[in-house]
Amino acid sequence: MKPAPAPRRANALPDTRVAIRRPALHAQVVERLRRLIANGDIPAGERLNEVQIAASFRVSRTPIREAVKLLASEGLVELLPGRGARVRGLTPAETRDHFDMIGALERHAVELATARMTASQREDLRALHAAMKSAFADSDARAYFDLNQKVHRFFVAAAGNVSLAALHDTLTKRARRGRPLTLASAPRWSASMREHEAIITAVLEGRAEAAGALMLAHLRATGEAMADGVGGEA
Repeated sequence: MKPAPAPRRANALPDTRVAIRRPALHAQVVERLRRLIANGDIPAGERLNEVQIAASFRVSRTPIREAVKLLASEGLVELLPGRGARVRGLTPAETRDHFDMIGALERHAVELATARMTASQREDLRALHAAMKSAFADSDARAYFDLNQKVHRFFVAAAGNVSLAALHDTLTKRARRGRPLTLASAPRWSASMREHEAIITAVLEGRAEAAGALMLAHLRATGEAMADGVGGEA
């Protein structure tokens, strides 16, 4: 008969012998490189100079190569056999299809979020929208873009649907690529701001179906602007 194990002290945690580690270097490199591509700092069609990027990031070429392979799996870059890699551009048709899919997802997200948001979340949404309006008034494209994306991600998070959030993240990684920070079309930027205003108003008034329809139309319009090279902004 085996002796009973000694009782563990109250509040004692099991000794797993696994150290808690900081985020892996390659993950940080991936995010930085992805952002450069998304912001258009490395434009579509341009070859990725691993030596130059490694020097800029102050890392060896190994994590750069790992990052390029991962971004290739996401469709952000194209591997060229024996010739490195280049940023992959979306065709006009692919751009429209992409934003149509994102629009369908965000339509559902907005409808769910409208029904599920807490009072605190509504206040957070009002604050985000106000900050975005302020950036628009100041013609601060970089701040506007960042806040704009926070609003869209807010709805996806507030929907509380894990599967929706995962699919949305995959699609938007590609759709963010190549959007100019300085908006080329003032009319489209103004239209985008009006569309956001209508969406937020419908959400805060509890009109879920109307808010969802407005979001779908908004993202389709953005897709058209992007496909036509206007420099549309979500």
